[in-house]
Amino acid sequence: MPAPDKSVSNPKPHTQTAPIIIHRNDSIIYADQTVLSLFNIESRESLLNTGLLEHIAASDRHALAEQFNRVENGEALALGLRVTVASHDTQISDVIVVTSQVNWNGQGRLQTVLINTNSHLPSGLPAETMDTTPVGITIADANQPDLPLIYVNDEFVELTGYPREEVLGRNCRFLQGEKTRNEPVTKMRRAIENCEPVTVELRNYRKEGMMFWSRVSIQPVRNDADEVTHFFGYQEDISDRKAYQQEKTLFEMQAESLDKCVFITDFKGNIEYVNPQFEQTTGYTASEAIGNTPRLIKSDAQDGSFYQELWETITAGEIWESTITNKRKTGERYEVAQKIIPITNVDGEVTHFVCIEEDITDSQFVEEVLGVMNRVLRHNLRNSLTAIEGYAKRLERDENKESHQAALQAIQERASKLRQTSEKAKDIRALFRRRGEEQPVEVSQVFNFIDTIANDFPEANIECIIKTDAQQQIRNGSLLQVAIEEAIENAVVHNNQEQPVIEITITDCANNDEIAIQISDNGPGIPPSEWDVIFDGKETPLIHGTGIGVWLMYWILRALGGKIELTDSGPNGSIITFFVPTITDK
Repeated sequence: MPAPDKSVSNPKPHTQTAPIIIHRNDSIIYADQTVLSLFNIESRESLLNTGLLEHIAASDRHALAEQFNRVENGEALALGLRVTVASHDTQISDVIVVTSQVNWNGQGRLQTVLINTNSHLPSGLPAETMDTTPVGITIADANQPDLPLIYVNDEFVELTGYPREEVLGRNCRFLQGEKTRNEPVTKMRRAIENCEPVTVELRNYRKEGMMFWSRVSIQPVRNDADEVTHFFGYQEDISDRKAYQQEKTLFEMQAESLDKCVFITDFKGNIEYVNPQFEQTTGYTASEAIGNTPRLIKSDAQDGSFYQELWETITAGEIWESTITNKRKTGERYEVAQKIIPITNVDGEVTHFVCIEEDITDSQFVEEVLGVMNRVLRHNLRNSLTAIEGYAKRLERDENKESHQAALQAIQERASKLRQTSEKAKDIRALFRRRGEEQPVEVSQVFNFIDTIANDFPEANIECIIKTDAQQQIRNGSLLQVAIEEAIENAVVHNNQEQPVIEITITDCANNDEIAIQISDNGPGIPPSEWDVIFDGKETPLIHGTGIGVWLMYWILRALGGKIELTDSGPNGSIITFFVPTITDK
């Protein structure tokens, strides 16, 4: 390492400062006096509220606008760019534009410093201004051997731990150490030899020996003769980001084999990673999910207060745990046990969120079905067996043939109800068997099997009307058929009119991802107790048929990702509606 060049001294304080501009959305809200000279403008008033890009050569405006956007979006603390200023009298000046974020009157704004490279750079160093930039800045003299540093700002001193007197006159390689890889160093050296800009990420070392990750950008500065006179360097500490990337890589390796959904978002909620189980469970590929937000799988089953509490909890750095209803790409809803873990940096600031979700749909569904089945079957079997036993004893002691006939009829009716219960049990077995099946059918096919069902009930007038696109597809048509059969059977069997009338209307919904199948009848209505059981989980008397029919419809619509509603139920009939998701290209 060469000894410091004694001819290069620590620069003296300067009365001259580089032009400073404070702006937002390219609209200038403050400019110091030196800006007026650079832009050749007489009054500050004529400059304010104009666009900064207006004063830059057209060929450089796009690149500079990109610099503003990157800094404003937090992609970098500060960025520098060499551009050409086009002043009003056509005089041209080359400047280095350094942009960073700044708090201006309590609001986030952009600060842009313009360093005139046509002036004698070393004697005009904007020390005070450049020290306000939250990134290490260095200037190396390209005309001296080994490119010694002639200027470093306060942030560089703070970042590296080296005082100025130990830095000036030395090549910046003194920051390198044992674990500095050759590849980025070689890339920098070649770019400097070729007088080209370059950006690398490498391990550097502070004065006390502590390693840190640095993002280094080097920009050559040219004079009017197109000769490189200096190199501007920008040092940004990215240790936190590197540590997060390394931890994220290790976590992702583990998450790849998990049987739980895992996804990672940034602080704003943008998804950065999903594991294979996420793809399998939700139906969305990684490319569809990354860059999106978790709203992708939002079902609207939870209200706004739920999400407000969730967000307040995790942004405060606390872990969130809950049970939540999501929606797959197909439209099907599913239940998950959710845990969201905030990830913080060394300063305790939340930077990312890790969400782990376990699909508990099947376990909850099975538990609910088994519970209802146990209750209903015990109820029906106990009542029927008690009645049959009573009638059998009457046959034993009563010799009246007419009484025998009545008892036998009652036994047959009870036996019939037991057979009905058995048939319902078969339907429920079919529900479990068909839930995982993917048997798409068009709406026109729904019309066809309703027509087939109508043949089983010749005593009833059954009509189906389609008021939607008949080519729309329903995800699991065989499962839907079981629900429609159940609804029609209930409407006919429990009808008290001479001729049962059932009208089925298939229409579009406000939500384009589903259709509505409305089934109305002219019967006595469905007892409210059965709907209370479904929606409130109440243990109420079972008075309608076997007590399983409405449950069966409810379970099927849940399995389809839809829902069932009772629109009307009274002495003039019932109206129930199935809301069924359709298959979309989303």
